[in-house]
Amino acid sequence: MRFNFLSNRSLQRWVLSIAMTTIFVCMIGYGCWIYFSPIPVITSKAGHISRGTFSYLRFVYYSNPQQKDITPKEIYEDLKQYMAMGVLADRLGLSDDPYYPHFLNLTYQARIQRASVELLKQRIGPDFMIQEALRQYAIVSDPQTATDRIQKCIQRDRHRFRMTCPEVVIGTMKDQPLRLSMIKPLMTEKEWHQFLSFLPIPMVDAYKKYLTRFLYHTVHQTILEHYSPVKKELSQMDHNLVAKRYLSVKYGMSHDGIYPTQRLTLDFPQTILFNHFFSIKKRFLPVKTVNVQYTVVENMDIAKMLYQKLIDGADIIQLARQYAINDFFIKTAYLHNLSGYGIDGMPSHPDQRAIIDNFLLDAARNEQYYPSPHPLDKGVLIAHLSHLIRQDHPLNYNEYQFAVKRDLTLKTLKTKFSVDIEDIMSELSFQFQINQK
Repeated sequence: MRFNFLSNRSLQRWVLSIAMTTIFVCMIGYGCWIYFSPIPVITSKAGHISRGTFSYLRFVYYSNPQQKDITPKEIYEDLKQYMAMGVLADRLGLSDDPYYPHFLNLTYQARIQRASVELLKQRIGPDFMIQEALRQYAIVSDPQTATDRIQKCIQRDRHRFRMTCPEVVIGTMKDQPLRLSMIKPLMTEKEWHQFLSFLPIPMVDAYKKYLTRFLYHTVHQTILEHYSPVKKELSQMDHNLVAKRYLSVKYGMSHDGIYPTQRLTLDFPQTILFNHFFSIKKRFLPVKTVNVQYTVVENMDIAKMLYQKLIDGADIIQLARQYAINDFFIKTAYLHNLSGYGIDGMPSHPDQRAIIDNFLLDAARNEQYYPSPHPLDKGVLIAHLSHLIRQDHPLNYNEYQFAVKRDLTLKTLKTKFSVDIEDIMSELSFQFQINQK
C-alpha cells in the first residue's frame, strides 16, 4: 500500500512537472512570437498593416515629389479608406466576380513595376532607360538572339517544347546563365501559350516586354529585402486597389471600362423624379457661351495636386507657367470665351469639335466650374470655368426622364458611397500606432 501511495504521488508530481514545463514553453513561445512578429502600424478587424508593409507602401505610392511632405497620419487616412473599400467591394461580390483574378494580377504587376521604377529613378535618374537598368543589375540578353534560339528550339522539338525549351539559355545574369524558365513564372498561362505561338518578329517585341518584367521583379526583390513587408498584407492592398476600380463603377463615379461590372440600380417614385427635373432642368438647356481657362500637365499626380490648389483659390495662369507641358497650354490658361454647339458659326455636332472643347462644354452643361482632371492622349487637363450663359427654350419632362433618373441615381450613389464607407470604417475599429515601440 505504501509503495502504491508513493508511486501515485510521484506520478502526480511528474504530471504536474510536465504540465508546468509545457505552460512555460508555451509562454516563452508566445512571447517570442509577439516579440519577433511584425509590429502593426494599422490595426483593424479587416486585418493589419505592419511597419515593414507601411514603409513599403509609403515608398511605392507616396514617394513622388508632389507628395514629399505627406505625413504618416495622412497615409494612414488614405490606407484606411482603401481597406474599407476592400471590405465594401467584397460585400458587393468582387471576390466572386469572374474578372477579379485578371484585374488582381494586373494590379500586382503594376505595383511591382511602380516600386521598381521608383527605385531605378533614385539609383539611375528620373529619365533612366531600360538598357541602363539591365546593365546595373548585370542582365545581358539580346532580344533577337534570344528569340532566334527559342524559335530554333520550337522547330527542332515542336511537340515537346514545353518540357525542353524553357531551359534554353537566353542571356546571362551576374555572369550566370539566364534561362527562359526564369522568366516563364512571371507570365500567366495565357501569356505563355501566346508567346509560344508568335512568329519571329512579334516574338521579339513580346520578349522585350517579358524581359523588362523580369527586370522589374529582380529590382523589386531588393525592395522587399529592404523593407520586409508582409506578403499577405501586400496581397490585401492589391485587392483594395482592385476594389477601388470596382466600386468606382458600382457607385457611378467613373466611366464604364475601368472594371467590367454594372452600376448599382436605384428606384425612385415618379414624384421624386419630377421634382428633381425641376431642380436641374436648366442643365438641359444648351450652353451658349462660357468663359474658360485651362492647361495640360504631365501626369495625373500633378493634375490632382493643381486641381486642389485651384479649388483653394490658386491662379491657374501661375500654375500653368510652372507645370504646363508646353507654351501653348500656358496661353490657354488666360481667360477666353468658348461658344456652344452651333453658336457663332461653331460646328453643331460634338464630332466636329475638339476633344477639349467637348469636355469643357460638357462640364459647363453640368455646371462643373472646377471639373475633375481629365486624361488626354498626352497629359492631363485641368480647367476653371466661369460666367456660363445658356440658350433658352421650353423643356418637356418626358423627353428628359431617362437623363433625370440617371442624374438623380448618380447623385444618390455618390452620397451612398460616402455613407457606406464611413459605416464600414466605424465597424472595422481602426487604430493607428506609428509612435508605439
